Amino acid sequence: MHISASPDPAKVLIIDDEIGPRESLRMLLKPSYQVHTAENVETGLQLLQEKRPDTIVMDIRMPGMNGIDGLRKIREIDPHLSVIMFTGFGALETAQEALRLGANDYINKPFDAVQMREVISRNVERTRLQRQSEATAHEVQELNERLRNELAQKERLASLGQASAEFVHDLSNPLTIVWGYVQILAKKLEHGDGNNGLQPTSSPRELQIIEQNVRLCRELLTMWQSYGKVGAAKTKPVSISNIVQDVGKSVSGMASQNGVQLDCHIADEECIVLGDPIQLTRAVQNVIVNAIQAATDKHGKVVVNCREKDLYADIQIRDTGYGIAENEIGKIFDPYFTTKQGKNGTGLGLYITKKVIDDHNGSIDVKSTLGEGTTFTLRLPLHDR
Repeated sequence: MHISASPDPAKVLIIDDEIGPRESLRMLLKPSYQVHTAENVETGLQLLQEKRPDTIVMDIRMPGMNGIDGLRKIREIDPHLSVIMFTGFGALETAQEALRLGANDYINKPFDAVQMREVISRNVERTRLQRQSEATAHEVQELNERLRNELAQKERLASLGQASAEFVHDLSNPLTIVWGYVQILAKKLEHGDGNNGLQPTSSPRELQIIEQNVRLCRELLTMWQSYGKVGAAKTKPVSISNIVQDVGKSVSGMASQNGVQLDCHIADEECIVLGDPIQLTRAVQNVIVNAIQAATDKHGKVVVNCREKDLYADIQIRDTGYGIAENEIGKIFDPYFTTKQGKNGTGLGLYITKKVIDDHNGSIDVKSTLGEGTTFTLRLPLHDR
């Protein structure tokens, strides 16, 4: 049979230089409490730290450090511990002063046994309730802190989950381009490019595009490895014209393989913006690849224009695909929303693009007509050269 242990008896510390009252009080309280005694304040303060009593009964008048000085020291150590001042006749004013200084009660010598037990019991209960309240508040604070930490961890993991999805999406575009050009090169090698299989012609253009997109994959990987680190990437003057031109060249093979005509018109004057070239490449590539995919089923056309307009770099990507329904246009920049059902769409491309354009203090506009096509316009503030 299991018997639960009884709670520890309350502890009372008696500080009195007179042995008579000190021992009388000890004998009175001994049956109900764990009693410790001290003949001066210095010893009492040491026992206070060692034994952690629930109540102190302390004489006011003692040689050396008196009870009032002792009360001040006790309050520095434990502001909530019940302290009962023990006083002889004629020291009533001093006892009242002790109450003003933070004593919880006082009792006269010689004490009445019944009254003393009641006062001790009341003050022991008071200290224990105060300590229980403090312990509970501390537990609640710890629990609250732990919950906050767990929520922060969950948010971080959720953020990393989102980041992982974006990372996969970022790499998919350049890797798709690389794979397309690898297939083109493989066919040229297989057929000897019309030279009877003897000596295939060199393909510097295809190799250059493969190298460019492999380098982009490396740069994207570096960018994502620094995800979450303190300090944003440094911006610098960037030619958005060159970025649009390079992306156009990269995806030209993908367009032709999908039966899409791709026309890029880049203004003669370079459009310089302040930003991060890797991020801007992500944004432009996502929109142009989306446009090619939209025009694929109709073997349509994608037209890309890049020019200066009203102190902005104006990049327009127009496709002759099936367009976007009016009730879906407001959702296309939401994460994981996609109109490419069953076509491996992740719904992150336009979300990433908008985030990048917003980070560069730009804007993105979309106009679409069902059955006719869609036009995206990206605007970025020109850098004051």
